[in-house]
Amino acid sequence: MSKRKVTGVYRVGYTALRPVISLLTRRHWIGEHNLPAEGGFILAPNHMSNFDPVSMGFFMAAHGYEIRFLAKAELFKVPVVGPFMKWWGMVPVVRQSSHATDSLVHARQALSNGDPVGIYFEGTLTRDPAFWAMKGKTGTARLALDTSVPIVPVVQWGAQDVMDRYSPKVRFRKTDMYICVLPALDLSDINADSSDHEAVREVTDRLQAALETGLATLRNQIAPKKPWDPKAKNGPSKGELKNLAAWRIHLAKAAGVQDILPARPQLDAMEPLIGEAVSEG
Repeated sequence: MSKRKVTGVYRVGYTALRPVISLLTRRHWIGEHNLPAEGGFILAPNHMSNFDPVSMGFFMAAHGYEIRFLAKAELFKVPVVGPFMKWWGMVPVVRQSSHATDSLVHARQALSNGDPVGIYFEGTLTRDPAFWAMKGKTGTARLALDTSVPIVPVVQWGAQDVMDRYSPKVRFRKTDMYICVLPALDLSDINADSSDHEAVREVTDRLQAALETGLATLRNQIAPKKPWDPKAKNGPSKGELKNLAAWRIHLAKAAGVQDILPARPQLDAMEPLIGEAVSEG
């Protein structure tokens, strides 16, 4: 169990956010024992909602971790989400600019200081219509290989029902929120840095597999045979996903359910993956 504690403005932010999280969610937290007790590490969750950096930050703070998430700069302008991200010292990523690599400098510094860094290895919100993790980018693997820190995968479900993709609206209703921390990836057989392209690909593939297996188990569903590839550019646009969000919310309200997707989270099924009997937080 970690003996870390949040302090200063991070603790103030955590305290201020607690009633908000309590109002919006029923928390189902499992696998916390897989968070390293000491030293820097990379937390690698799947990314489904503009709300999940906040819910994930709250989850980490509740267990004593002052995590620094790398997040696109646009998120810092989102209502509710933006203020807390600024408060907690999250690192903005200005994509497709000369400043895009600055975030990695901050990430390396945080890891060298022994702090956890959160990275969504998909690089953006998933565009898979059913919220499965997309094909990931290699940046997480490169950073881990160059810094020799563990990668801890996390699977989550429910944040999309608080704030859907590309929608600024928060649904003020009690939502079941699942966060499950998986064991750190076993990279003991890989002795390389980011200049080794095969090693980078292997680490990325292992992270992809861990997230797919964990999410499929949590959702009690079969994951797609191939993850959605955003580079294929054959998927829905942001505007179409925003319309889909409105459609999902409308149907969920009409049916009196949290979500119309067929996922039915099964926490007991996660026990073999997290390495310990399930106990909700």
